Amino acid sequence: MEQTDQHSILEPNGVNDAGQQFLAFGGTREFSRAQSSLHVHPDVTVVKSSEGFGWTDLYAAITDERPHLAIRRAIPDIWFASTLTGIELRRTVGDEQLHGVLSSNLVTITPAGIAVRDEIAVPVNALHVYLKGDAMQEVADDLFATHRSDRAIIPAFASEDRMLFLLLHAIRAALDEPPRSNLLKVELLARVLASHVLQIHSTDGVARTRSADRLGSNQLRLVVDYIEANLCGEISVNELAAITGLSREQFFRRFKASQRISPHRYVMMARIERAKACLADPKLELVSIALMCGFSSQAHFGSVFKRFMGTSPARYRRSIA
Repeated sequence: MEQTDQHSILEPNGVNDAGQQFLAFGGTREFSRAQSSLHVHPDVTVVKSSEGFGWTDLYAAITDERPHLAIRRAIPDIWFASTLTGIELRRTVGDEQLHGVLSSNLVTITPAGIAVRDEIAVPVNALHVYLKGDAMQEVADDLFATHRSDRAIIPAFASEDRMLFLLLHAIRAALDEPPRSNLLKVELLARVLASHVLQIHSTDGVARTRSADRLGSNQLRLVVDYIEANLCGEISVNELAAITGLSREQFFRRFKASQRISPHRYVMMARIERAKACLADPKLELVSIALMCGFSSQAHFGSVFKRFMGTSPARYRRSIA
């Protein structure tokens, strides 16, 4: 069953042992796990969290998770997640389905009001950070003119935003500090996080991607089929753009709008998926698999595979044997 981290002084319903709601300094209620979408599940262990730290604008948790299905309810706050070990993730948002092998330097962004269904296929160590919607709105009011302060956060399945990644890990580092010793720093981190997300990952009003900004279904099918047929060799963005009849810049923008990741990362994820299938065949040598999947050498294959999967090809093969 799920364990509670050693710093936590609150039960999951947000009350202490005396049945009283915990208040941070100044009488403001702490942002607790009960307000987040981080659900209680026997395959999810909270290793460390900000529960009991008195943080009002942020909730953060580090988890050890075994393969499971997670139904994340819609909440009024913004959820960021980044794995510390890499993950294979299938996400369903409404009618949209996303799938990828995500390396540990990527971040998913789930805006307020969105429910998701996540299928986690491999064991993962993850960082979850939740930012209060009210804090986001306060910063938006400061950043933008009144008529533009109603911003919509753009969801991201695998953001390569390095600054966002570093901000989340600065918040992670704050979990190692004595409880309630860093409230001012955490409040400032929340404001910096909100400012960055508003400037990079938001749009004026309701977030919508026009169909004209995406690849057409036939264009996308041609590109995906070409990638699958040519995984053993080099695949350039120029080649893919030529298939669709678009310029390099148009193709890159529309592909990313369609798939939520860059063409290069999509190709790398496709190589990893092909490699996983090949590793199930014990007769295939690692060097052969590397070349079949388009890697320049066995060393290159091992390096990329570990970055995405959090383990070496040999260990992965043993785990599925």
